[in-house]
Amino acid sequence: MPTITDSTLDDCITVPYNMQRTFHVWEGEKQMSRYYSGGRARHYNRRWRRYTEKTLAVAIAMIDFAALHRVPEELGRPPRLLDVACGTGILLRHLLECVPGMEAYGVDASADMLAQAQEALMDQPHVRLEQREVNGTGLPYPSRTFDLITCTNVLHDIRDPVGFLSDMRRLLAPGGQLVVEDFARRRPALLWAVFEWLARRIEEGPVRAYTLAEAQALCVQAGLHVVNGKAFPIDWFWHGWALRAG
Repeated sequence: MPTITDSTLDDCITVPYNMQRTFHVWEGEKQMSRYYSGGRARHYNRRWRRYTEKTLAVAIAMIDFAALHRVPEELGRPPRLLDVACGTGILLRHLLECVPGMEAYGVDASADMLAQAQEALMDQPHVRLEQREVNGTGLPYPSRTFDLITCTNVLHDIRDPVGFLSDMRRLLAPGGQLVVEDFARRRPALLWAVFEWLARRIEEGPVRAYTLAEAQALCVQAGLHVVNGKAFPIDWFWHGWALRAG
């Protein structure tokens, strides 16, 4: 089951999200949006199934799995994954199936979403889950730790995207990969502004979508090198983008 027992990140101060659903509310963390709590969180996977399947498939296609499989031989340890805003654990589970034995960490601000991730990952012994506000910088991990960091469907919620992406760069091990995916801003601008206003009311926080070009520019400002990127349609309303940087 997900645990932090025998973690190799000995210099990292972490708090487990365990089976008793006890967790640490980090100092300065704001109250979680009700959109990701209670019944809405429990029905999240069903409500967003088609959207999630399409967007995560594109994000996964961005990953250089060959590089991850080389980590044990080249570095003498398992590859390390951090999934930021891991939600219900769908992406974590898929990546652990693709790279068995990977040391995986997931952080999310919602206790109810993490409870579902806990259940989905019960049979995965190398997973650590934490409740953590991800809308900022300073995740509690040592620099140059992770061979892969994934951040899907959350950049639109980040108040300081350049600061956030800079922190992701800090956490990447040499040769590591950052894969970011999110929905894209669309035209006409006025209608999209109305949508973002409604989204801010629903999510009870900042919402700002980016185009692929804007997301790539944010990565460059954060000191990252963008390896590739892709814009894609999700359905008649939603469009998305994904990129890999290092």
